[in-house]
Amino acid sequence: MNRNGIPSDNEPRFDDERVAREWRLQERALQEERAGLPMSAGDPRLAQYRLLSRALRAPVMEPIPYGFATQVARRAESAANAGDRLERLLQGGLLGLLLVIGVGMMMATSANWLPALQAPLQALPQGSVSWGLVVAACCALTWGWDGALRGLGLDGAAQGRAA
Repeated sequence: MNRNGIPSDNEPRFDDERVAREWRLQERALQEERAGLPMSAGDPRLAQYRLLSRALRAPVMEPIPYGFATQVARRAESAANAGDRLERLLQGGLLGLLLVIGVGMMMATSANWLPALQAPLQALPQGSVSWGLVVAACCALTWGWDGALRGLGLDGAAQGRAA
């Protein structure tokens, strides 16, 4: 559109008058923004187009670096693991304290319950108690070894699940 409001030959032709009006409004906003004219509050649609034009002229943000999602996931995982380590340490300490208190209570009251426990054990066949202790020691050793490997992060089954 030229200065007189008459469409020029360079202006594209639109079938719909509303689309043509919007195009002219966008072009006017672009020209006023380039000229640095003050924004008028009389036409809010023109003001929106001017703000859009201004935003499009602003420099683009820097692109996200390669591996950004991996870095964020690694940071989140390490933060979660730090909390887990503290929790495991506290749980281990509480379990140790519970065991110490349990052993202390057992020693303090053994005069009451130890004879009652020895009577049925003496009724068992000769040697069965020693084999029961061997089985209990094997179970404790196996479960203790697995727990130690898990604690050190060397458990093969856990690594297979993580992959």
